[in-house]
Amino acid sequence: MKKRIALVTCAVSMALYSGGIASAGPAAEIENREEGSGELAGGSETKEADPEENGADADEILIRMVGDDLIHQPIFSQSLLGDGSYDFDLIFAPMKEDFESADVAILNQETILIRDYSQVSSYPMFGSPDALGHSIAKAGFDVVAHATNHTMDKGVTGILDTIRFWETNYPQMLYLGIHKDAADSDIRYMDVKGVRLGFVNYTYGLNGLEGRRRGREYLVDLLGDGGIEGTLHEARDNSDFLIAILHAGNEYVHTPTAYQRQQIQRFIDNGADIVFCAHPHVLEPYQMLTTPSGNTGLVYYSLGNYVSAQNDLACVLGGMAEVRLKRGEDGIVAVSDYDLVPLVTHQEFRNFTTYKLADYPAELEARHELRGKGLSAQALWELFGRAAPRW
Repeated sequence: MKKRIALVTCAVSMALYSGGIASAGPAAEIENREEGSGELAGGSETKEADPEENGADADEILIRMVGDDLIHQPIFSQSLLGDGSYDFDLIFAPMKEDFESADVAILNQETILIRDYSQVSSYPMFGSPDALGHSIAKAGFDVVAHATNHTMDKGVTGILDTIRFWETNYPQMLYLGIHKDAADSDIRYMDVKGVRLGFVNYTYGLNGLEGRRRGREYLVDLLGDGGIEGTLHEARDNSDFLIAILHAGNEYVHTPTAYQRQQIQRFIDNGADIVFCAHPHVLEPYQMLTTPSGNTGLVYYSLGNYVSAQNDLACVLGGMAEVRLKRGEDGIVAVSDYDLVPLVTHQEFRNFTTYKLADYPAELEARHELRGKGLSAQALWELFGRAAPRW
């Protein structure tokens, strides 16, 4: 199957990557230390945008995606209000304009949303107050990827709570990777500026809880499920441009694994134009990849964390993918430009939030909890150059 993709232009290449090669299969993906219009399901959304507001040309689509929204105890504790409700607006506030101004803003939501707040919890079995969803929507996100290794942490109830929240409160939100019944498609569609975008989202596993979906395998989309190739062909046939979001890779490793690469090539060979990856909690390289079969797709191997309480330097350095699409004279929608913007999670008592590294205030840098571990803006810029080059 020859892909219908064309590369138009690229931004300036980053520093060369220096790191070891890691190789792992699905078993090696299990966590190895603490992770410190929408028609409804299966439907499509049409998003209207003002090109003057988002900086994109009228015929250009700007996509922004950030990595793991990982809600540890310090983050939900700072968000707890006196009446027992939650407000998570702070974690998105410094980046809100970036998400709102994109034509399509995508979030990898690592933790499941629950409506019984007595069950809110952190690692190792996450459950985040569903009020988090209000802040996600207010921040300007259009697409939320829910297929992660933590999707089953609160069982079937957590998945159904999450679906109920989106369908009740924000039916225009495209939620990916989870389903309430077997009839629901793995594919979501969005129409933007006359371009039909397709989306799919799969995870490598569920931290050993795969058995909880036995008999209801439709609940979470796994990379080991059958029929994925057919799903991708269907999505390819019904969209102008196909985006896949995969939860795969080795945690805390800056190099994509053999299993991760194999899955990425599988998705590109079956129609994906972009593959965004999450799970490692640290940044990895990105590139325009041509597979051995001759098909081409844009790959971000890991966007790292968006926000978390993980206390390693590499885990507070994240990235925001910026991808621009245009329809050519031949009618094909293609990547016209792509980049990765470094982010930093500020960690301070009752002040966990995320900034673009270029905008990180010096007074906050001086108060970051990881100053004793060598954190500085300069150290993060240097790590960014090593960990996330353009290949």
